[in-house]
Amino acid sequence: MTESELKPNRRWVKRAVVLVCLVVLPYLVHQVYVSWTGLPTKIRIATGTVGGRYRAVADALGKEVSARSGVPVEMIETRGSIENLDLLERGELELALFQPEAVSHDSGDHSMIRSAGNVFSEVVVVLARRDSGIASVFDFKGKRVSIGLRESGDRATAQLLLSHCGISIEEIETEALDYAAIEQSFRDSTLDAAMVTVGLDAAFLRTIAHDGLADVIEVPFADALAAKHLGTQAVEIPAGSFCTSPVPVPASSVSTVAVRSQLLTTVDVSDALIELVDEVLMDQRFQRANRLRELFAEGESFATMRTLFPMHDGAVHYFEPELKPLLSADFVEATEGLRSFVVSMLFAGWLIWRWLRENRIRQQEHRLDRFIRELLDIERRQMDLDQTASGDDSAKLNDLLDEVTTLRQEALGTLTSHELHDDPAAGVFIEMCHALSDKINAKLNRQRLDVQFLALIAQWNDNADS
Repeated sequence: MTESELKPNRRWVKRAVVLVCLVVLPYLVHQVYVSWTGLPTKIRIATGTVGGRYRAVADALGKEVSARSGVPVEMIETRGSIENLDLLERGELELALFQPEAVSHDSGDHSMIRSAGNVFSEVVVVLARRDSGIASVFDFKGKRVSIGLRESGDRATAQLLLSHCGISIEEIETEALDYAAIEQSFRDSTLDAAMVTVGLDAAFLRTIAHDGLADVIEVPFADALAAKHLGTQAVEIPAGSFCTSPVPVPASSVSTVAVRSQLLTTVDVSDALIELVDEVLMDQRFQRANRLRELFAEGESFATMRTLFPMHDGAVHYFEPELKPLLSADFVEATEGLRSFVVSMLFAGWLIWRWLRENRIRQQEHRLDRFIRELLDIERRQMDLDQTASGDDSAKLNDLLDEVTTLRQEALGTLTSHELHDDPAAGVFIEMCHALSDKINAKLNRQRLDVQFLALIAQWNDNADS
């Protein structure tokens, strides 16, 4: 197959490759974009314990996110902050509420954890059964005290408070009770005190206060505790916060500390989900319905204030949209691998096509083969000329010389400048043409000299006869 016949085939191959790329690449890019920057097929949210603020807010958040996105939400009951953090680390949750001070009792690597923002504050409420004889935290020694479920934020904060007061766990009889069990134990007089970290509107607190089961006592030196721990702040529980009748509880303002509960996620969760979650949290209708007072009053400044973990990229994009890149970082990272794969495949395809092309050309006749055969035929014919001294083959030699010139011009007209420079066959053919032209010219010169010599001899003979 000649080069001119190969060109249409190459054009069709190139067109086919371009067509495949145009059809396949948009589909691949779309799939990668959806899988990396779109919403997950299911969203898992930790709820915390029954009766706590975590459960109420998490349930409301899950319903709103599912309603806006159409993605099913699975609510997973947990014991609290530390278990939430552990489940996030294991990739078993997308979202979970967390108390910052809980992490001080855990030494794990949290490099994958990100914050979606602060959601609400919870206060440390110290409850003492009315007939227990407890007037302050310093009276806890030898008493039965609930310090919260294991792996909960309540337990972490309770341990922090006991350490602040110089009381060791061994000096008290600890109980690990949930909120319902605390209420029942107060009724049964089997529990002397409890330390919980909850919202002021927790239902079990109102029940305990209304039924006169326990009093609220202050956190000693709350200002000092807040100064030592950045995740806490000194606050006061206003008189009558839990009930006003038949007697107000607490009877007067009580000093304590509060912690900001923040919503955690992981770096692997898509930006789109976190942006949607923050959009829900910053919706004033949602804030009013769930009594998120700080978010309602302070908005973005509260949501982003001193979060324990770095903000998730999706949260950064929501709160600071001017910093949002044109393309999601997840998408760029995903398509980087796809781009490398596609480029590698295209390069490998080009190499294979080039090898097949060159191999096919090598197996076919070179375009100069015909001209070389014709040149060799001219060389054979010139060998039969100028063989006798009396013969005059100058006319035939001139015709052969013209044939060489015509053949050389025709051959060179089919070659490109690149082929003339790089193709060894072109150089060989030109040298053969020059050599044959020189040989024919030599024979022509000899023919001319012979004719001139014979003419001189004839003239000399004529002069001698006369």
